[in-house]
Amino acid sequence: MDFLLQYLWEILRGFIVTVEITLFGVFAGLALGVLLAIGDLYGGKVVSLFIGAYTEFFRGSPIIVQLFFFYFTIPSLLNTTFDAFTVGLVVFALNSAAYQKGYIKGAIAVISEDQMMAALSLGLSKTKAIFYVILPQALRLVIPAWSNEFCSLTKSTAALLILGVPELTSTGRRIASIYFRYIETYLVIAIIYLAWVTVVTKIADKVYERVRIPGIEISV
Repeated sequence: MDFLLQYLWEILRGFIVTVEITLFGVFAGLALGVLLAIGDLYGGKVVSLFIGAYTEFFRGSPIIVQLFFFYFTIPSLLNTTFDAFTVGLVVFALNSAAYQKGYIKGAIAVISEDQMMAALSLGLSKTKAIFYVILPQALRLVIPAWSNEFCSLTKSTAALLILGVPELTSTGRRIASIYFRYIETYLVIAIIYLAWVTVVTKIADKVYERVRIPGIEISV
């Protein structure tokens, strides 16, 4: 595998691009997912229908189709162009939000009824009850689901090679095509993915053990 050493910096840059897109997708998806979950539960029928359509599109279509739609279709309709990296950030955030909305909605449903009644009885408004009482507990419950979402999103970033984004898989593909050493190259790429995902999931597991609510779990 000595031939890979001369491309070590390029592999590192590809890994950094993968990390950037994954972390942006997960955290932006978390923020948007919270809003979607609250809107679905408390926003009324029209808002719920709109959120349902959004969720079905991003959960029901392949992420490659979503990338093509935002990279080719929308720019064509607007008579403009979008940067491939920016499209990756946006699509992965929107895709992750659709999944995280489901996790957060389930967590809120688990604790909402009794906690809401208790908060209202103490004089809190419904909005304050959601943001100060229910949501902090719900976010603790979804850490295992968040960990799964992180793993899924990390692996899905490989789809960005179709847009020419120089993420980890795309970098490995280019190096392998130069030397025709596919087994060694993709083995190293796979090990990098595995190490990254393992480290983050272990950290998430430790965090969950420290903040988990005894006796309350959600199935994901």
